[in-house]
Amino acid sequence: MIGIRFRHTWRPTASSHLPADGDGDFNPRVKSPSQPVEPGVDRNMLTTDSIEILSKLVGFKSLSGQSNHDIADYVETFAKSLGAAIQRFPSSDGTRTSLLVTLGPMVPGGIVLSGHMDVVPAGNQSWTSDPFALREADGRLYGRGAVDMKGFLALALSLAATIPIAELTKPLHLAFSYDEEISCEGVKPIVCHIEKSVPKPLAVIVGEPTELQVVGAHKGALDWTVEVLGKAAHSSLPHLGANAIHAAARLVCEVEQIAREFEKQLSPNSGLYDVPHPTVTVGVIEGGTAGNVIAARCSFQMEARTLEPGQATTIFERISNLARDVVLPGLRATAPGSEIKITERFDIPPLVREASSAAEQLVSRFSSSSNVKAVSYATEAGFFQAAGLPTVVFGPGSISQAHQVDEFIDKTQFKAGGRVLAQIVQTLF
Repeated sequence: MIGIRFRHTWRPTASSHLPADGDGDFNPRVKSPSQPVEPGVDRNMLTTDSIEILSKLVGFKSLSGQSNHDIADYVETFAKSLGAAIQRFPSSDGTRTSLLVTLGPMVPGGIVLSGHMDVVPAGNQSWTSDPFALREADGRLYGRGAVDMKGFLALALSLAATIPIAELTKPLHLAFSYDEEISCEGVKPIVCHIEKSVPKPLAVIVGEPTELQVVGAHKGALDWTVEVLGKAAHSSLPHLGANAIHAAARLVCEVEQIAREFEKQLSPNSGLYDVPHPTVTVGVIEGGTAGNVIAARCSFQMEARTLEPGQATTIFERISNLARDVVLPGLRATAPGSEIKITERFDIPPLVREASSAAEQLVSRFSSSSNVKAVSYATEAGFFQAAGLPTVVFGPGSISQAHQVDEFIDKTQFKAGGRVLAQIVQTLF
């Protein structure tokens, strides 16, 4: 059994003991008197065993872009059993929802434990066992989302169910989002609500897998689709058409030029990264119908990885200005109905290193490593920081296991993550 036993006053220390599997004598379905069971709540929801909670979470097939009401309802019912305050933030189509759970007094100085409920598809990959049924073997916990990042969610829920909530002097917030894997849309209303309606937290911890090393910086990620609409004509009479592929090529060349310029653009955070500058690439291009037809349509998809706020604006303005001022007038000279559409697919801000931030100082106190890392992938952390909230990324497990066949979280990491989170949350008492 993974968990920490609490009796009366709670004072975990760096040497706090986590019972080994099967150790301990408490009944995980018995609540502390300070945490009454809400009317109508099934006592079977009240387990504090983090592996059992993880098993429940993995069992929900909460794929990005699809309904997540089953897992969200489970979390909400679990939180209601603790007497927590709960806010739901539904998607525009109502099929998905994010949650903000608050335990303790609504005062400044709380801690936000943040993570996403969605997972990537298991696909047609050859898994050893059902990806949506947690399997324990060889010191590992296998299942889709075990490491990315339902393991962290399970630890957060287990911790919330175990601490003496009545003794909290500052709040513990759990921010669980949808669609992180495809757009990070689900975290935006949570951040907006915290910024406007919640007394400012001391720190936000985004629990993506970092092997329990503090990540104080990551790159932003932005993605646009550019669609060029020209006019078809026979290739022997090109002057009668407007070649969308040629026009798109002009814009692609501009993307390449921006990328070259970015290679020389260093910032205070550059030394933290293996690739020390922003990048922008074209990853997908399609258009045309036949070799002897002037292409009436061409589209391409470009992605940027940024180190600092504002770098994405530079890319967008360069491409949109060239499209508006040069490329589109050329198309309309022969095809007045030509268009160029630039559509943003997602915009995830970077997490910029703040060495003296309250979040970095807090988590570093309890991390086994004194080094603060930077990573090139993007997370929801940048949204919290952009709202003025001190934020780090810190969670159990290895990012190398994310999205893989037979995804797993190492059980030792899982246990250690529970210990560290307990020590961090102790500061709220």
